[in-house]
Amino acid sequence: MKFKKTMLLLMFSTILTGWLTVGTESVHAATSIVFREGDRLKLLLEDGNGANRVFKFNLENMIMPGTPIRLYSNLTEIPSSGFTVDYTNSTITIADSQPAPSVGSENHIVIPIGSIMEGSDGELKADQPVEEPKVTQPDVETRTKETPGVIESEVSQPVVDPQPIQPVMESKEDIPVDESPEIPLSIPSGENFPGTFTINSSGTSFAVRLKIKNIQPTYTAYVMVKNSDAQLVKRIQFDPATTFNYSLSNLNLSTGGYYFYIKMIDQSGNSAASVPQFVPINNNKAGQVVVFIDGKLQQYEQPATSISGSMLVPFRAVFEALGAKVKWDGATKTVTATKGNMTIKLTVGSRDAYINGKLVRLNAAPRLINGKVMVPIRFVSEALGAKVKWNIAAQSVVIFLAPPQVLTTSESEQLMEENEDNSEPQTNPTILKKISTTLTKSTDIVFVIDVTSSMTGTLDYVRQKVKGFVDSVPSGSQFAVVAFRDINLKADKDLEFFEFTKDKNKLKGNLNMLRPLAGGDLKESGLEAIQLAISKFPKNSSSKTIIFITDAPVHDKSTTPDKARFSVDEINEQLQKNDVVFNAIVPANGPANKQMKKLVDSNKGTLYDIRDAKLNLAK
Repeated sequence: MKFKKTMLLLMFSTILTGWLTVGTESVHAATSIVFREGDRLKLLLEDGNGANRVFKFNLENMIMPGTPIRLYSNLTEIPSSGFTVDYTNSTITIADSQPAPSVGSENHIVIPIGSIMEGSDGELKADQPVEEPKVTQPDVETRTKETPGVIESEVSQPVVDPQPIQPVMESKEDIPVDESPEIPLSIPSGENFPGTFTINSSGTSFAVRLKIKNIQPTYTAYVMVKNSDAQLVKRIQFDPATTFNYSLSNLNLSTGGYYFYIKMIDQSGNSAASVPQFVPINNNKAGQVVVFIDGKLQQYEQPATSISGSMLVPFRAVFEALGAKVKWDGATKTVTATKGNMTIKLTVGSRDAYINGKLVRLNAAPRLINGKVMVPIRFVSEALGAKVKWNIAAQSVVIFLAPPQVLTTSESEQLMEENEDNSEPQTNPTILKKISTTLTKSTDIVFVIDVTSSMTGTLDYVRQKVKGFVDSVPSGSQFAVVAFRDINLKADKDLEFFEFTKDKNKLKGNLNMLRPLAGGDLKESGLEAIQLAISKFPKNSSSKTIIFITDAPVHDKSTTPDKARFSVDEINEQLQKNDVVFNAIVPANGPANKQMKKLVDSNKGTLYDIRDAKLNLAK
């Protein structure tokens, strides 16, 4: 028995070591494919066929009874009440209350690694320390090849999986820091973007679903919202690993036309975006119909009116908005519109209309309402070559002469400023306003800001809230900015310093110059940036404050001497020596929090949660 246990333990350790190689590498265990994701395993099950409700997960070892198992079908998690687990027979049965997985659906379960048991005699194998092998080629796929009694690794070139598998992601601040090279974003934009954006039938919310393989922790996903002038008004960050649902009312959009699209960005600045989709917003509680032509909300003296199932609008306004010239013959009560080689004639009270002399029967005749000649908008628009859609949820007529052309480039996505006075409830002041209340005299303040792509939403927050901040601090205060990414230790090209200024508009201009980009490592060069900020304080400064903002840990010389000039302890000494108050806006937990907490606690500052400093972040 002792020999048998030794051999089984050796085999189990070999298999588990294969699982623990890198985050998304896989092995085949019986008929299941297993992926390692942090401290969890993801087991692929059989694809759905529309009827099967029982799925087997075949492992060499059993899963500990009672282990919490999460089940997903086509990236959507099935609630725990919707299935049962037979740990002895390694099967999952989906309850009748849930639909059977659809034909071709990808199904998988997620379990903690420490829940695996030794299969032969039922002895529990607790989390044994397993030495993880060093990976020298992170871009190759490791597969296992089984022969009787032997398991050996076979390394091959990357294999493109025709069925992309969506990994289950954890929040960035909760996962271990990965020092391996970032996998660049390489997905298409436009019509081939691998994701969908849909509005629900009632027009009250939208859903986003991505179909992307190998989503990295350094990828950031957004829903971008532009107004009819193609100006970015909202940016909503979401978890790309799940189906994302969000209420339109939470966006607080005024009545008007908007373009929604999905955007993915990696920390090196690579991005991909879906085709912008037009969404009409109508907040009129009385249910008054509104009209959009080429995305623009139309304003009529006489509102649109429905007659016999046709929507009638003032003739001159709609014809001219569609590029036609109009004439009105009061004697015959005839409207004539011309555009290019097209001529349209309509007569008040008659359902007979003429297009280039050809008779067309209308569903509703033009009529005079409150002194305005009203004509059927669908007939007029389609006669002039436009496409017309009726949006019942928004009680809107949407007309486009040509497909909208809305840019999705980074240069086109500077977020419009919101009204500072109305953007925050008085009972819940912003982080920057909280910091301002701690300042009792004029102070030299340096914003030290991580400007990698994942910081986009936070940068928007700082830009929009800084006005209220600078108006709240004691007069005579001045402000500087240090921006950082992941610098080359021999050239500080990715450290930017903007000189001290008392001019509030100049400070805002400096912040607007910051463009989230690059920084392929999860760790950043924040300590170098803090040291630069310390060195830039005026010699005669009597009060010094640093506001440090990042969503990632920093390189520390004590642990990564090849990537950092300073350690946290050395920076702490410099802050204390120069009597600098140090505030930090960082993740609420994880490595970055632990690093910055030491600096904050030792230097009279406060630690704030970065989740409270992300504009339009969906939680």
